[in-house]
Amino acid sequence: MTTIGFVGLGSMGSAMVGRLLDEGFDVVVWNRSRDAVPPLVERGARAAADVGEVLATGRVLSVLAHDAAFRAVFTPEVLAAAPAGCVHANMATVSVAAAGEFAAAHAAAGVGYVAAPVIGRPPVAAAGKLNIVVAGADDARSSLEDALEALAGRVWPMGSDPSAANTAKIGVNYLIIHALQAMAESLTLVERSGIDPSAFVELANNSLFPGPVYGGYGAAIAESRYLPAGFTTTLGLKDLGLARQAAAAVDVELPTAGVLDEVFTEAVAAGADLDWAAVAEVTRRRAAGAATEATTQQGSKP
Repeated sequence: MTTIGFVGLGSMGSAMVGRLLDEGFDVVVWNRSRDAVPPLVERGARAAADVGEVLATGRVLSVLAHDAAFRAVFTPEVLAAAPAGCVHANMATVSVAAAGEFAAAHAAAGVGYVAAPVIGRPPVAAAGKLNIVVAGADDARSSLEDALEALAGRVWPMGSDPSAANTAKIGVNYLIIHALQAMAESLTLVERSGIDPSAFVELANNSLFPGPVYGGYGAAIAESRYLPAGFTTTLGLKDLGLARQAAAAVDVELPTAGVLDEVFTEAVAAGADLDWAAVAEVTRRRAAGAATEATTQQGSKP
């Protein structure tokens, strides 16, 4: 069997490890919260005592929630202890600035670094159908090619600069954020006009907007179904912030970003662990409040 190390066993990471096990990889796993480890060990993974033991495999994939989590786990001391020729693919969505920082830290320790953020939800990962956006040195990418291809429906190369992969992924997530809000507004409109929201989603998905975003998230919004969360409102707000940071760095104005920030902030306050499609409830609540206020004002007229 081919050995690969894996760090970060949230819903996405666990699904990816499951896929690698199904494909015959010998997977050495570690997670900050140990509760996620035993179910994967039962499926055939090997538990590592620490991150150093994962790096000792020489080939590592990781999915950690944000920049700070990555820094806390892959410290300069941890990286310095990695074996010669070790290569690490960071498959999380991190900031563009952090991508450069992490690449430099790995280079200083003699560890190859690849940015490989993923597009897709955990069930897609479990089926090996992720879209993976990859950037890094050719030799580093090649050494991880078998593992990435086991997880991917398609791998999208973005060159040698790791930050390019993260910029592309941030751009994709910014599109999804807009799609969620667009669906929230359209579905609120049709609901309040007496139209079945599920029928409207079917119409949209089978005409102009086929695909997992309008179909999958649209159905969730129509049914107000936000658990279990494939991607939380908290992470959505984080990725919105990454888009704003990336835009500011290249002097690009994002006219809608401020409004979206308000909506996501309100959604997080109402349910931080709900799926990010739950941002639709902000629009629904605001519409209901406006209707109540209008009715009250009408009733108060002489």
